Amino acid sequence: APAWLLPAVSVVGPRARWSFETSRLRFTARGLPMADPPAMPPTPGPLAGGQGWVLDPAIASRCRLTIEPEKTVPVDFITGIAPGRREAEQPAEKYSDHYIADRVFDMAWTHGQAILSHLGATEAEAQLYNRLAGSVIFANPGLRAAPEVLARNRKSQAGLWGYSVSGDYPIVLLRLEESGNLELVRQLLAAHAYWRLKGLTADLVIWYEDQGGYRQELYDSIMSLISGGLESGWNERPGGVFIRMLERMVEEDMVLFQTVAR
Repeated sequence: APAWLLPAVSVVGPRARWSFETSRLRFTARGLPMADPPAMPPTPGPLAGGQGWVLDPAIASRCRLTIEPEKTVPVDFITGIAPGRREAEQPAEKYSDHYIADRVFDMAWTHGQAILSHLGATEAEAQLYNRLAGSVIFANPGLRAAPEVLARNRKSQAGLWGYSVSGDYPIVLLRLEESGNLELVRQLLAAHAYWRLKGLTADLVIWYEDQGGYRQELYDSIMSLISGGLESGWNERPGGVFIRMLERMVEEDMVLFQTVAR
């Protein structure tokens, strides 16, 4: 079903001149650098106010106001999505009330702190999890396998099924070679749980090998981290955690996993 997008701007205090544009072509023009769009001259006037069906949509809002010396002016930019026009107008009107908007920010902060406490994670770690989430959704060449590995793959999604991995969700792959890197396992398990709490589903696949011959001990350590945290109950489930011994995988399957992993 078609969705409705709502962009709104709310200014507290001084009278503001507000304008908008929904056509990216009118805002950036064609073929010009994004860093210097025509809609952003040194002394910009109001945006054109284009609306309706456009080939390349944009959300551009401009608000011109005067701030008196030693004063501050709160400006809220509200963006949302709704199934219909009226459902989009309601939150736009509601959160135009600065006190309600402040309350929402306070509640969101409290909720975020509760999640971090639940995960045993810091704010800096949460920021890291958010940055990694971008690469889970949109493949980042810097974090994927090398181009020569990708070029060697000859298998399809069906090649994952023998390892109980469907391939229906993005895959995050961790290769663990020794028990000294268990902190990395803990971080990725926390990131995986954080993503799930935020609505992002991914399969976390952990390859393990131990050159010192302590494979069972390494496996037990990984399982202890899983069972003792928020990932408990998500082992070997879609959108969960999958632990595989590297020595039991053939080279072609290793290449496949590296190819599909984000």
